[in-house]
Amino acid sequence: MLELYVMRHAKSSWDNLQLPDHDRPLSDRGKRNAKKICEFFVKKQIKFDLVLVSSSIRTKKTLKILQKKLEKPKKIITSKSLYLANENKIALKIKKIKKDYKKVLLINHEPAVTNLVNYLVKNKENSLFKLMNYKFSTAAFAKIVFDLDNWSKINDRTGLLKNFIRPKDI
Repeated sequence: MLELYVMRHAKSSWDNLQLPDHDRPLSDRGKRNAKKICEFFVKKQIKFDLVLVSSSIRTKKTLKILQKKLEKPKKIITSKSLYLANENKIALKIKKIKKDYKKVLLINHEPAVTNLVNYLVKNKENSLFKLMNYKFSTAAFAKIVFDLDNWSKINDRTGLLKNFIRPKDI
């Protein structure tokens, strides 16, 4: 059994309009919401073996907030290739994950997070899926479970959407 947590970065700050998109930091609301999600992970005793994170400032800062209270994963990969990548490129990256890693957290951007979940899950007729498709809000995450033993086997509609949590749900 493999678990993939697809998370959108927390809310970014638009205080400095001169900053390039890649360099935008988190807003105060973003920091608060990332802490809420962190508390949820702690309360539910969710631990990750591997974290994949885009190289943008806001995704790395989101992870930094989570790291303050979560157990350290076996490995963290920060990748510029995830920044602005589409769901197909992300899926290819996921397929290359070693089977030693059973619980993976991906922190990335819209629209890739929504599109990736749409690509991976087969149960699209439930309220969680509809809510996620309506709006994958900042700092929200989708939990996808695969009844597989190797990441290389994931494909279109091989996963089950088990949860979709937004900060305001906590």
